Amino acid sequence: MKKIILLSILGVLSVSLLSADGGIDFSGEVSTRWGAAAPWTDSDTAAGRFTIGDLSFTGSIDAYYDNSSALAEGTVSYDAINNQLDYSIDELWLDYTNSFWGLRIGRQKAAWGKADGVDITNVLCPSDMSSLSAMTNDDSKLGVDAIRLSLNGNQFTADAYWIPFFTPAVLPEETAGQLVIEKPELAIWNGEYGLKLSGYFSAFDLSLYGFYGWDDMPLVDYTVDFQNMSPLVIPNGKYERMAMIGADAALPIGETVLRLEAAFFPQRNFQKNAEGVVEEKITNLTKAMLTGTEAASVDSFEKHNQLSALAGIDWMPEGWTLTAQYYCDFLFGDIDLLERSDAYMHGATISLSKNLLNETLELSFAGMLGFNDFDSLISPSVKYSLSDQISLGAEAYIFIPGPDNDGKYGAYKDLSSICIKAKFSF
Repeated sequence: MKKIILLSILGVLSVSLLSADGGIDFSGEVSTRWGAAAPWTDSDTAAGRFTIGDLSFTGSIDAYYDNSSALAEGTVSYDAINNQLDYSIDELWLDYTNSFWGLRIGRQKAAWGKADGVDITNVLCPSDMSSLSAMTNDDSKLGVDAIRLSLNGNQFTADAYWIPFFTPAVLPEETAGQLVIEKPELAIWNGEYGLKLSGYFSAFDLSLYGFYGWDDMPLVDYTVDFQNMSPLVIPNGKYERMAMIGADAALPIGETVLRLEAAFFPQRNFQKNAEGVVEEKITNLTKAMLTGTEAASVDSFEKHNQLSALAGIDWMPEGWTLTAQYYCDFLFGDIDLLERSDAYMHGATISLSKNLLNETLELSFAGMLGFNDFDSLISPSVKYSLSDQISLGAEAYIFIPGPDNDGKYGAYKDLSSICIKAKFSF
């Protein structure tokens, strides 16, 4: 991998040297964000304690010459909460594009679908879920090392991806540390493949998607062994294959835009209830020890067809921007053995923003509500631009559990935080 990175950097420098008749643009930003748990969180474990303490520098070099271009973008960050210095190569690619076709090689990002803050067809790039800071970042998606072939027409485009090296989602350290995670073998037959077809018409835009690769999140398989006549349960993380076909559309209607998106996942693997799996494995292993036979196998996963969909609307009257979305997710078949409690999961999101004082002050509000548990996330924010380069702001992330169950958002209730931030761009 280091050799690949070095060769890509040399490629970027080569294009840069050729850019005497082209151009080189250098840009970046320095940003910092500090947050503490809200006063109403658990007083013994959370309230008043710092949850976010980041300082980061992101720089990018964009070089271009004739039909060729190259981009190198990286980030150096310091996490004061964990006293950790880190760096990442966000994007690093070479590109050739003419009027009919294009080829891009290297680490790159692509956002699929038209949903805002909800992933329906957006499965190409994995997410960084390592911390509250990463999950609430404006861009929490990671780049993938891929080859992209593009075809361009007057009204149609096609992008085909081959991703030879699997990039998983980044998990919180405490979660990843509890698992021995088995990654797919680095082999040419273990690659991932993606296809996006888009059409642009006077009345609407339409895109079709296809993906065959790996689920970014590991499933947990449990190994049971006996030590001193007591069962020992060992959790192991494992990535499983996944396929997806999907579509989205955008229909402008006056000052509004209607967005539709759907994805179907055939025979996707889902986690079975851990307690039931472990209990069955212990029972089978005990019987095998008593009878001198081989223990019957127990699967920790179960395959189900899955359908996800979203309908959203964007409305932009007189400087206001309003976005509202309804999303849903359905598993076909009997789910009694799964960790998931509801076959039909659904919720809604809303965001509202307004620029004031000659667009130097931005006020915004975002909210997410899960209808199954009636848990929610509320996030108000304010940003003031001192100049074109410097901005200051404040924001909050308020996780509210449901009345009976914490739910997806309520599970983070003790991470509810109030933050301040600053950014210098150049």
